[in-house]
Amino acid sequence: MELPRNSVWRVSNSGLFEDGLYRLLDIIQGVESVILFSLEETSTTVRPIAVTLESFIELVSSRKAIKTHYELPTYLLVDEDKIPDEHIGRRDKNYDLIKGIVFDRAFIFDFATKKRSTQLAEYARKTGIDRKSLARLLTLYWRNGQDKMALLPAFSKSGGSGRDRTPTTKPLGAPKQPRTIAVDRAAKFIVSVDDKKKFKKALKKYYLKESGLTLVKTYNNLLKDSYSKEIILAEACGRPPFVPTKKQFSYWCAKLFSKEQIIKQRTSENDYLRNKRGALGSISDRSHLPGVHFEIDATVADVHIVSELVSQYVLGRPTIYIVVDRASRMIVGVHVSLYHASWRAARQALTNSFLPKSIFCKSFGIEIEDSEWPCAHIPKELVCDNGEMIGLQPEKVLAPMTQLSFTPPYRPDCKGVVEKRFDIINKEAIHELLGTTRGGQIVRGNRDSRKDAVYTLKEVTAEIIKAVLEHNRSIFDDLAFTSSLLIENDLSPTPLNYWQIHLAKHRHELQSANSDDVIARLLPSAEVSMTRSGIYFNGMYYSCSEVETLNLASVARSSGRWRLEARIDENTTNYIYVRLDKNGRFIRCDLLPRSRMLRDKSMFESSFVQDWLDSKKELRPISTASIGDHKHRKDVTRQAKCRSQNAESLSFKDKTRNTRLRRKEELEATTNIITPESAASITNDASDSFPSGDKVIPLPKGRKRKTNGGGI
Repeated sequence: MELPRNSVWRVSNSGLFEDGLYRLLDIIQGVESVILFSLEETSTTVRPIAVTLESFIELVSSRKAIKTHYELPTYLLVDEDKIPDEHIGRRDKNYDLIKGIVFDRAFIFDFATKKRSTQLAEYARKTGIDRKSLARLLTLYWRNGQDKMALLPAFSKSGGSGRDRTPTTKPLGAPKQPRTIAVDRAAKFIVSVDDKKKFKKALKKYYLKESGLTLVKTYNNLLKDSYSKEIILAEACGRPPFVPTKKQFSYWCAKLFSKEQIIKQRTSENDYLRNKRGALGSISDRSHLPGVHFEIDATVADVHIVSELVSQYVLGRPTIYIVVDRASRMIVGVHVSLYHASWRAARQALTNSFLPKSIFCKSFGIEIEDSEWPCAHIPKELVCDNGEMIGLQPEKVLAPMTQLSFTPPYRPDCKGVVEKRFDIINKEAIHELLGTTRGGQIVRGNRDSRKDAVYTLKEVTAEIIKAVLEHNRSIFDDLAFTSSLLIENDLSPTPLNYWQIHLAKHRHELQSANSDDVIARLLPSAEVSMTRSGIYFNGMYYSCSEVETLNLASVARSSGRWRLEARIDENTTNYIYVRLDKNGRFIRCDLLPRSRMLRDKSMFESSFVQDWLDSKKELRPISTASIGDHKHRKDVTRQAKCRSQNAESLSFKDKTRNTRLRRKEELEATTNIITPESAASITNDASDSFPSGDKVIPLPKGRKRKTNGGGI
């Protein structure tokens, strides 16, 4: 059994001496005794006690004496270099006074067992020091650990630090000092207990509440509520009022209420948790493996865009969706659209995060390998806010794939990783573009950012993709302290390296995604039509090899069009996914040349064309000329009806008799056709003036009519 010197023991139910905390000063083998010093007595002179070694061992064996710890005063826990020379001199001087007897075991046993110690008196007489002073030094030495530092003077407690002092007739603190001798300052106010109660009441009423008043306004209300009589009387007497000053009120505000109380009571619980609480941990502490948590969120981009077809049309600011892996800080998916934050746009971002990225980047003119953005996986849990992801549709679509987790309302710090990515993307890419709003930091009178808008949705998306790729290659110091794999494999702490090394070492929670399943579940659904010219959707025509093999366009031309189920990727018009058979899979169909004007555009541009066409139709439903034609037609019809009233007496048979003869007469009356009778009269009249001859003039012949061989 170990009984080390200077150890501390908690003694209870011993029956030999009082229970309490004791320091074991020494073990004297000659008399088989243990010298103990009580640490709970607060007197400046405390004598040690002596017990037999056998009895103390028995106390330890019976668990009546348990080894414990004693906390030294804080002023002793200091570096030697930080102690002033004056304090070191006092400490060394006091130590020199007692070092002649403190190591004398005979003196210690005598001092612990006898009421009067002759050895202490003789040593005090020899050194010329008062006996009680020596006893005080010995008490400090034994209480604080039996070393030289135990005698360090406790000047840190000088002045009653931390204790309230009760003022009498003399004010506490420095008096008011005028800057010049020409002006006398008012007497200093003495704050009493009643004044503190008034301070506390005013602070609770005006200051310590959500959206409370400032401390200055609270002080003014304090004077109006509690010291109004004194102020009125002083003004009548022409003297300064004897009231607390602003400085005194501010001092007692900090004394009566702690800083934590002031912060909590002057803000809401939600704002305190979000912006003012201590951030001792991080949201990523619980997920250090890729795929444990994906975070998704949306924000409005800080830039205005224009239409790709008509550049003078400003379309506003697009919405950016980002999906990020919490552990690796890897941006695994992105989507930029003109839709506001909604399930329709969120499902596009999730589709992008679950599918390979090379095809997606190629549609925006960026050529990459899949290894440069190797994210095509489904996470264990998807963290989102209380917005578009709450509902039956997201739950029905995503529940078979992953687990949904929702953050509390107004708590963006619960998905702080994706929130920080928005800040990085804005600063690195968007704020450098023309038409940017720079996060709302617009000075009044500056040029409207919409006037500078020149970029299209596709161009902005391409810049964001480049910023995402650069982000995934950037070094983040936090990643170096998250996993040891980066250091073991000598890799830079980038999201891309973190992602790849954890996948290579099989330390992740990712699951691979089936592209057909993702397309069928997540991409927005639409109805398309199979027509004679191809698959029709939103003014565009598509086709694929299966359509040509089955000759479906010919069937539609003969039998009429029919509807098909489709999935639309709103990032591009170059292709859609169509289910040709209700029991089949979705097949990619590419844009046909007849719709080439919208090639390499987003689906929003085709919607813009449809809206533009509708606006033109609304602007001019019919032409103004057709209105005049319609009125003229009605007048002609009315006149014709008036003419036909006289013919109502004739029967239908009489009306239709001799139609050819009447048609011939009508031609002769209304045209210059020469008949045989008119030709003979013209010949007789001209015979006197023109000589006759035998010359024959051939006339043009009409074509011969073909008749059927067996009939008329």
